Amino acid sequence: MSVPPELRVVCRRLTSAPVDDLPRICPTLVSHVLRCGGALSATPDAKTKDKTSETTLLLHKLRTHITTLLTGRKPSGRFAAICLIKAIIDVVASKELSIITLTKIFILLQGYQTLVREMASPTLPGYITACLQLIKAYASGQPSKAPVSLVDTVAYSLSKILPLYPTTMRPFSAQITTALRTYVAPTSSDLFIVPESLRENARRVLVLLHYTAPKNGNSDEWIKGIRAAIKNSHDTADQIFRAVRESWESTTGYRGQAVSSDGEPSGGGDAADELPAWTSIDAGSERLIGLLDFLASHLKTTTKAPVNLPLGDLLDLTSRISLVTLPSSDDSVDLNPAIGRDEKAELWTVLPDIHTAALRLHLALITRLESNALPLSTDIVDQATRILKSSHHLPTVRSPAYTLLASLLRLSGPSLPKLTVDTLLPLLHACCHDTLPPQPTTTTAAAKPKDPSSSNADAFLTTPPPTNPVSAQAPAAHESAAARLLPLLFSHLPQRHLTPDARALLDRTAVLAASKPALVASVLHPYKDARGRYYPSLLPFLVRRFPRDQEVEVLRTNLVRARGAAVYDASRAWGEDEGEGGDTAMVDEEDEEVGKEEVNTTAAAAGWGEGMMDVDEEKPAHRRRGEECHGGCCPCCYCRG
Repeated sequence: MSVPPELRVVCRRLTSAPVDDLPRICPTLVSHVLRCGGALSATPDAKTKDKTSETTLLLHKLRTHITTLLTGRKPSGRFAAICLIKAIIDVVASKELSIITLTKIFILLQGYQTLVREMASPTLPGYITACLQLIKAYASGQPSKAPVSLVDTVAYSLSKILPLYPTTMRPFSAQITTALRTYVAPTSSDLFIVPESLRENARRVLVLLHYTAPKNGNSDEWIKGIRAAIKNSHDTADQIFRAVRESWESTTGYRGQAVSSDGEPSGGGDAADELPAWTSIDAGSERLIGLLDFLASHLKTTTKAPVNLPLGDLLDLTSRISLVTLPSSDDSVDLNPAIGRDEKAELWTVLPDIHTAALRLHLALITRLESNALPLSTDIVDQATRILKSSHHLPTVRSPAYTLLASLLRLSGPSLPKLTVDTLLPLLHACCHDTLPPQPTTTTAAAKPKDPSSSNADAFLTTPPPTNPVSAQAPAAHESAAARLLPLLFSHLPQRHLTPDARALLDRTAVLAASKPALVASVLHPYKDARGRYYPSLLPFLVRRFPRDQEVEVLRTNLVRARGAAVYDASRAWGEDEGEGGDTAMVDEEDEEVGKEEVNTTAAAAGWGEGMMDVDEEKPAHRRRGEECHGGCCPCCYCRG
């Protein structure tokens, strides 16, 4: 590679020009640096092949000058160093822009066979080789020396091109695995930080490598990859769970390895088929979380052909993780006395994060299988409830638990047995707690003065509570997830399996939170106790809270009785059949007496006053449009003016 003349000029100017004059000539120096992109962006192996070359010496000289200016005392020198550093970074960023542009070109060529044959096929191998040369690691288990943003861009490019040109990329399969496996499940033992976007792109590329399998081996290659990830997860769990004597027994034939109690937990290695080595509980938990997310990536990524999903192996792994819970007063955990107290404390600190990753894996499984996951719903509910019971005090655990339960209820909620519904009570209570708005800070009223005639009237007023700054902010993730789950607890959970206290809690939460979806779901799915009595409807609260809502008006007009002096019983009117001519079916005297009690209870709870909806009064409690208002109508009625 020839020496760029601009590189010589920059080095000479930095050596000869006074430091105070550098800000004045910075535009010229920056323009020269931007023209040295080939030399500045050369791969590390190309730079180290000939350490005596003029280009290598000039680059070393340039870095030395910049470092000297950056650490100097003069502001002018530091300013010039910052400008030059930004110019060098911009040169590297131009590589990322080139990769993005070429990726877009290869994607657009895919629909035209002639262009693919004449343009993509001849140039794609050279492009893949250049990309791998940029990000390849020069030591086993070590990351690339290229910037993390550049590696992320390359991984993103490969994830887009690989499904389109699998045959062309088949020879590079092993090189891609070697270059990106370091970023799949990084740990703190790696001594480098991997951003989340790079982890996701690297996992997606490794999952998509089954596209490059020859002939009909795509499914076998995919299953081989997911089973290897499950095996690595169990091996990691053997190490970090050694402080606990597990009660779990594998249903798929897995036999754990003998783990020594000496030293710190460790795993991984330098072999080609192993992930980088790790040591300590923290690093092991990060490896296990990364592997669980890698398994979720297998479920989120499309496959080239139908595959046989090892459901038993996946549920076996998540069952093992969910059975290891935090110790509590009512749940004794069998601990290993050979492990020290410090390691056990570290395990309790990382366990909620591992549980959260297991919940994410469950959610990915349900999303992928959709209705085919129906036979698994009971087991997943049990595991999710066990995890929530262990770590219910952490919002980071409650949020994915709410999202997972919402998906499960949409899938199989009405068919859940009573035993499963009973296990959901802790999650139901947590959802109601997170849905309720925060209570504002209250202040005591001002004391009444002794002489009212000579005092300020403002002293009699109660000081209004200050605005709570927390309530003005956007709701947290677990609060939003709980708000989305609450209506489903009415509509998709079998109400006959709920206890009266649980249904009362749901109703109170819907009213206090002023949740329109929850109120509507409560009205449409009334609660009936074991004696066959319907509980009061929340329709009055819904109408008073949303008086001008069209959906609420449609619901109200369909629930109100058509008869002038009939009792207002929304839950009964919804389920009754209409006779000929639109007349509502008659009810017996016992049902009418029950309806009176429910209606009056609902009216009192809504604050309408005694007797306002009393069915014994001569005037009707409800009117049709256009009828005269008697002054005692409920808020559901039409009033003139």
